[in-house]
Amino acid sequence: MSPSAQGTGTDEITLIEEHIDTGLAELLRDYRSHYVPGGTNRDELYDRFKINLNQPLPQFSHELATAYNVTDNTNPDRQIYAMVLDNSMPYRTDAAERLLNFQHPHLTMVLGTGTVKLSNLNESRQVMLFDKPAGKSLAEIRQTQPRMHEHRVVDNILQPLCKALLALSEKDLVHGSINPGTVFIGQELMLAECASAPCSYFQPHLYEPIERLMCDPIGKGMGDEKADVYAVGILAYELIYGLDRVKALPKEQFIRMALDIGIYHVLANNIDFSDAFQDFFRGIFNDNLNERWGLEQLSQWLAGKRFNMIVPPAPREASRSIAFAGTEYFSRKSLANAFHRSYRQALKEVKNIRIDRWCEMSLHRPELGEKIERILRIGGEASTEKNNADMMTRLIAILDPTGPIRTMNLALRPEGFGLRLADFARQGNPMEMGQLLDAIEQDIPNYWSTLADVTKSAELSQSIWKLQRARTHLKMKSLGFGFERVLYELNPTLPCQSPLVKQYHVTSLIDLMKSLDALANQMGPDASFVDRHITAFAAAKIDMGKEIKLNDLSMMPLLARNPELVALRLLAKAQQKQDKLVLIGLCAWAGMRIELMTNEIHNRVIRKRMKTELKPAASDGSLNDVVSIIVNRDAASRDHDGFAMAISLYAVNKHRVERLRDRSVINNYAKRFGGQISTTIAYIILCIMSYFVLSDFMGW
Repeated sequence: MSPSAQGTGTDEITLIEEHIDTGLAELLRDYRSHYVPGGTNRDELYDRFKINLNQPLPQFSHELATAYNVTDNTNPDRQIYAMVLDNSMPYRTDAAERLLNFQHPHLTMVLGTGTVKLSNLNESRQVMLFDKPAGKSLAEIRQTQPRMHEHRVVDNILQPLCKALLALSEKDLVHGSINPGTVFIGQELMLAECASAPCSYFQPHLYEPIERLMCDPIGKGMGDEKADVYAVGILAYELIYGLDRVKALPKEQFIRMALDIGIYHVLANNIDFSDAFQDFFRGIFNDNLNERWGLEQLSQWLAGKRFNMIVPPAPREASRSIAFAGTEYFSRKSLANAFHRSYRQALKEVKNIRIDRWCEMSLHRPELGEKIERILRIGGEASTEKNNADMMTRLIAILDPTGPIRTMNLALRPEGFGLRLADFARQGNPMEMGQLLDAIEQDIPNYWSTLADVTKSAELSQSIWKLQRARTHLKMKSLGFGFERVLYELNPTLPCQSPLVKQYHVTSLIDLMKSLDALANQMGPDASFVDRHITAFAAAKIDMGKEIKLNDLSMMPLLARNPELVALRLLAKAQQKQDKLVLIGLCAWAGMRIELMTNEIHNRVIRKRMKTELKPAASDGSLNDVVSIIVNRDAASRDHDGFAMAISLYAVNKHRVERLRDRSVINNYAKRFGGQISTTIAYIILCIMSYFVLSDFMGW
């Protein structure tokens, strides 16, 4: 306790503290940042393109973006539209940036991309500008012309689409959404934009190959050129023969048929393909991903090469079937799909149907049986629900190594984990999010990749590496880690989701720091820095690998564990990563929050010195200097030692006071003291009397 403490009662202590005006409030009030959060563009991009918010375009809008007419101030007659994107989801900035101002006769041009402050939303959003495709979409054309001749399909559809895909391939991009609604026919065929939504998110399920068809729409990850070529094949099939028969089937029934007899046989049923298209459909509708056609084979076929392709075999593997839920299965993929669709029933019956024995005897794959037998041990009698779920997910991966990772409610590829997580954060679904995080924690994606019978792309390897890193981040619960850190690690283009800055569309560390600095005079001193999204976003951008420990304050546990002080230390580290970044507003706001924390300092002199140092440090704009005022080992040590000494002295004095308050002690003390005084007085009197007697006797 400060020596200036005064008792006002037996149980109440009031500190008489000298008021210290730090000057931080005045500094913050007068500070004006030159940076404008969310940008200065208002309903315009590049001071050229005016977004007409009163002219929405429903035909181009979708769930994650709204389309509006755009006026080009330099060319008012040009037909342009803007896609205003959702701030809660990542988008394909790579596609927009690589295709910016790229001219191709069969690709929609990207005219611009950037952050725009929108008056109708009163917030900033990412906006992408595109030329409007001329003509009508194939979906519109098919309403009046349901069938198209083969030669016309080759010349007017397949040739230009192949050229468009080759151009995308040169940019190291895939389209991911080729279907009748995205192909426009005017003077030239034009393929619609692919940057405003996650790859394949809105692709009709019939236009996806089987391994992607089984994924959740948002869990497919980035496709490859073979997926685009497959979509081209389905488009040609629909234009020539129609898809009404298979469109009438529920998606799950179509998947079961495709797994049982193969995509080619589902589509070729009762259809006699012409000699010209036999190779085309046999090459593209091949369930074996390694044998399925890509761009090279499509280009060669369009150039006139003939391949003499054989009919793809039906995927029947086993000599004898295996029964599950009243149905007989002859292939691993069909059984894996059945387990996923009847997950709870599979958990109950999986150990009784002897899958390992079926693999050995009917599939003649004893090594597969051994893998399955080891996995089944995970789900012992005493296993938890989490262990059983882990067992089933791994078992499905063994049975179908080309399919997605499947949990009770999820089906996704490793590249789709980030998007799925962002979608959960946007919509909220705790149970399914828990399954996703459990899969990351159990290292399921890495296990899947060791089994996967697919070509290991650079993107897949990068995704597996990120998910393994995410396991570590997920286990740490302090600020800068946890679920939020994983969200930003897996989605590097996702804007910061903190309520403080979300409306400003913050996508970089420097924008975050400058935005907080500019907002300081609105936020300080009441707003706390304890924000898991801000700290996780900053930690991801600086690649922070260890939790922040305030070891200099180890002797002061309340401050050492203060989460706001941890957040400020993290932001200070983030500022240090930017050269010559001065943040006076942010530092003043932080100083005002630290001023409140100084109440944990016991020594009035140290406390006063800290408060007087805050404004000069904040005026320099270095957050590290401000935080170092209180995160100071020397000051903490002196305060701790002084307080410990004060406690000891207080204990001694308290003991003395308590003894003096004891009446028996006081009485004994009074008796002793009274006796001593009486004796002293008696001796004095004796001395005086002795002096007089001696004086008389000696005649003095």
